[in-house]
Amino acid sequence: MTAWTFVPPAQEQTPDPVDELLHTGNSGLIIHRVGQVNYRFRRQARSFARDLQDGTNKALHPYATTLVYEELFGVQDRLHWLIHMKAPNDYGRLLEMVDHDAEYQEIAEADRLSEDGGGNWERMFAEGSFREHIIVPQHGLTHADDHDVEGLFAAPAQFQTDQSPDVMLHSGNAGVVLHRTGQVRYALRKQGRKFAFEWGAHLNRELAGRCTVFLYEEQWGTQDRIHWMIHLRTLDDYRAVLEQETGNDELRALLAKQRVPDHAGGGDWGALFLDGSLHDTVLIPHYPGAAGS
Repeated sequence: MTAWTFVPPAQEQTPDPVDELLHTGNSGLIIHRVGQVNYRFRRQARSFARDLQDGTNKALHPYATTLVYEELFGVQDRLHWLIHMKAPNDYGRLLEMVDHDAEYQEIAEADRLSEDGGGNWERMFAEGSFREHIIVPQHGLTHADDHDVEGLFAAPAQFQTDQSPDVMLHSGNAGVVLHRTGQVRYALRKQGRKFAFEWGAHLNRELAGRCTVFLYEEQWGTQDRIHWMIHLRTLDDYRAVLEQETGNDELRALLAKQRVPDHAGGGDWGALFLDGSLHDTVLIPHYPGAAGS
């Protein structure tokens, strides 16, 4: 069977050394930015996204790394930026760049649509479509005491797994990133996070080299909305995830385990989340060589 490898991994988007990049495994927080491309300007919008990424990475390295993704099996022409940072104060460096960096000013203000009425990014993207969420690695379930995390807002997600660095997947080297969100019921927030962590930990043990799951929680956004970043080598590797849920006795027991106390009505993991709140978005790295880009 031919593996579903779409494009090169996102770390190929930047010339910086791989071991100096921030990604979902080693960053202290992530700003997830989403924008809907105006269909008329899909080529120009992607060119802008690449130029912005390049200028931002040059100006903010090694304090931040921006990687760009396309949404797959979702909304056509919706772009995703993952801006990996060490700490919230590093956002001040981004603001300094916006206000004073000449290269950034050229990227953001140059006339990119001279043959179609003029303008820049404000015409390339649908009005009001930009959204940002800040997510941080889930705390309280792992211990990073033996590791140096100085300067990071939270212990990075790579300490949630015992996978070795040579097989660990993250936003830089994964072929596919499945971003899953879920709204935990307020009264069951502790149990919800525990289940989310145990589910990811099982996959990390059983599917090393094919799948790496990191757990995050939303900050300065919706209370008790959690985020899984499920990094896959290829899209075909998601089949292995599904096979675990149907054919692995340990995981089946984990899924069937009572999570809600009897006094609260009882129930397995499904009772921990608001119905209909679990959403999956499949992301693949943006690749300049792709058709229409």
